[in-house]
Amino acid sequence: MQVKRIQEILQRLAQVLSAQSTPLLLVFFLLIAGVTTMAQLSQPARFEKKKKSGDHDFTVVSMGEKGIALIRDQQKYQRGDNLWELIIVDSTLQETWAKELIIENRFNLIGHEYRDETLYFLFRVGETEQGKLKIIKVDFKAGQTEEHNYEPELNIRLTHFNVVANQVVLAGYVSNQPTVLLYDLSNDHAKIIPGLLIDNTELLDVRVNINNTFNVLIAERESKLKKRLISKTFDRSGAMLLDDVIEVDPDKVILSGFTSTLIRDELMIMGTWGEGSLKQAAGVFTVLVDPYTDQKVNYYDFAQLNHFLDYLKPKAAAKTKVKSETRRKLGKIPEFKANVLPARLEETKNGFLFYMEAYYSSANVNNNRWNNSPYGNYPYSLYGYNPYRNFYSPFNYGYPYSVGNNNAPETKMLHGSLAVFNEKGELVADHGLKLDNLRMASPEQVSDFVYAPTKCTLIYSKEKEIRYQVSQLDGVALMDEKISIQLKSPTESVRSDNGEVNLVRFWYGSFFFLFGNQTIRSSEGENRDVFYINKIKIE
Repeated sequence: MQVKRIQEILQRLAQVLSAQSTPLLLVFFLLIAGVTTMAQLSQPARFEKKKKSGDHDFTVVSMGEKGIALIRDQQKYQRGDNLWELIIVDSTLQETWAKELIIENRFNLIGHEYRDETLYFLFRVGETEQGKLKIIKVDFKAGQTEEHNYEPELNIRLTHFNVVANQVVLAGYVSNQPTVLLYDLSNDHAKIIPGLLIDNTELLDVRVNINNTFNVLIAERESKLKKRLISKTFDRSGAMLLDDVIEVDPDKVILSGFTSTLIRDELMIMGTWGEGSLKQAAGVFTVLVDPYTDQKVNYYDFAQLNHFLDYLKPKAAAKTKVKSETRRKLGKIPEFKANVLPARLEETKNGFLFYMEAYYSSANVNNNRWNNSPYGNYPYSLYGYNPYRNFYSPFNYGYPYSVGNNNAPETKMLHGSLAVFNEKGELVADHGLKLDNLRMASPEQVSDFVYAPTKCTLIYSKEKEIRYQVSQLDGVALMDEKISIQLKSPTESVRSDNGEVNLVRFWYGSFFFLFGNQTIRSSEGENRDVFYINKIKIE
């Protein structure tokens, strides 16, 4: 039952009982207040940009309370160079700054970062590992841009792009070995961080901390020796501050891992683990970084989460839980596995939050994890909206895709799962959100969350609606709601979204932003194609 309807019923009951005792009235007023404070969703602002057929989609970069940056190739040329459009909107979604960037032909946008109120964009020539790099630094408050050109001496396949102080952190692989380069924007000099060229390893994470240090996380692959997680922390100059080696259970394989950013004093690692050569995950793990003592790695299979299996039919979920518990008691790994997209690690006053999405992909025919790839064939692009760090993927959200393309792998986003851990990395609660089999061109994060002192809100969008769920902090759902995506005028309507998925992202505080492409029909019957962003507030 919808919240407004519950409120109406309670208010009428309160009126009927107006002649009753004060304690009874107090109970009803408390019930009304409780329902009201569950969560109210509003859309206080909307941004639109007209689109023409064939226009490139925007790459979207969150800047937290400072707003959102949009960049795209305009497919316009000036003396053989490409003209790129850069737009800044503030937290009210009002356009505050715009500029055309002149980028040489054949340069593609491959990364972006926002740090210290400055935007950074990474371009590379072509699709090879030998292409020249271009870094554009944008100080939009001063209205200034800087351009830096760099051609690495090594053939490096880039996977991560970050900025710490005035140093650009470029990470990837050289001859299948993890490599991190530091490029100094003050003098255009680059150097290799020593101690990372390790055979038979995978680069899982490169993350900048709030104190202008950065973490590098590496996992050893299948080996006859003990598998290990290797965590290293460096200062802005590349000097190593911390080096920790963590042993992994011999029957488990680390599939993904994020490090925290020292908002809390503890440096935490969280991610997913699996079994053997399979790329499907069996559960989540956590471990505190401490080079002076042996660390306990906490492993949880998915059946240990109360709500991870909610997207299954009730009988299947119950059967899976029973089977998993039986195998766990016997010291065996549960049989249930899932394709999982790790999305976000958040630090809170009381601990840590880890968000992930389960999905189905018809591309997973070959379950061998490494599948002809020296870098690990984990089929997803990483989350890129945390203002404290970013990754290599350009995140061209709102792109059209062909549902009817029979040659393309089918991907369905099934379920959002938020696991809540205490300061030691021990599981204390979890929340789940069914994603209604959202069809995508490839695995892509489609939902997000806001975790407040009294409640948790999970949200996503399907077709013309915003769907959200509010839960108690112990994971018990309080309400499920649907509302229409709000347009600029009540006389307008969404004629079509061309089958695209509208994507939602946590923005800052209690705000999300929703974005995508729509065809809007006016009251006069005229149509316009737009790229849009809606601001969403959770109260």
